[in-house]
Amino acid sequence: MKNRFLDKFRSGEPSVGTFFEMGGPAVGEMIALTELDYFVIDGEHGPYDVLQAADIIRAAEGAGTAAPFVRVKDSQRNSILRMLDVGAKGLIIPQVQSVDEVRRIVEYGKYYPVGSRGFAPTRNSLYGCSDDAKGSVQEYFDRCNTSQLLIPQCETMGCLEAIEEIAAVDGVDGIFVGPYDLSVAMGAPAQFDRPEFAAALKRVLEAVQRAGKFCIIYADSEDAAVKRFAEGFDSVALSMDCILYRRAINGAVAAIKGAL
Repeated sequence: MKNRFLDKFRSGEPSVGTFFEMGGPAVGEMIALTELDYFVIDGEHGPYDVLQAADIIRAAEGAGTAAPFVRVKDSQRNSILRMLDVGAKGLIIPQVQSVDEVRRIVEYGKYYPVGSRGFAPTRNSLYGCSDDAKGSVQEYFDRCNTSQLLIPQCETMGCLEAIEEIAAVDGVDGIFVGPYDLSVAMGAPAQFDRPEFAAALKRVLEAVQRAGKFCIIYADSEDAAVKRFAEGFDSVALSMDCILYRRAINGAVAAIKGAL
């Protein structure tokens, strides 16, 4: 049940992750060996289903320390339950619209007494053989409720307008801000310098901090990430693996050509 991201938050340290959009278990194994604190297997925009996610999570757990998260495709029960059962250390839930939807997410994703997540001896407990599963059932429930994180994504006007109540819901561990879709919802796509957008981020951050929870935001670049940390965000999901891979290759090629 170890979760490097959660350890960083509890100790007051910033954490950095990225989105996992390409590759399979071997890439997950490699990315878990980096200095990242977590990576997000993208089941919304990416190509991953439950079986693929399970293989990537398994490879990552066996190799390194970066926590494998999943962004699920939607907030339906099966989307949440199955990704937790294969061992995701956290779920990011996209396009959240209301407090009622968030309460259903908690119902599906947290065990008794916080929610009513369905129980079975799945891969998450090594089919009932892990050390975490050797105590009572309630002890296992409590460990999962603490270490497997539910993170609604604030990227709609519905979520923004109810963010104070959403952040305070018992069972919500933190909030992930999707700046692109949030700016689109506000009628100003990618216009991040607008005062209205800055005010929206401030509102989200203050609501989450008042609730005593963490707030993550996506950032395109290292400079943008540093700015978000300075604003008070606890964590930044830096770009996507495919973009970082392209930048690294182009940077290496440019350095060689420059030397010649």
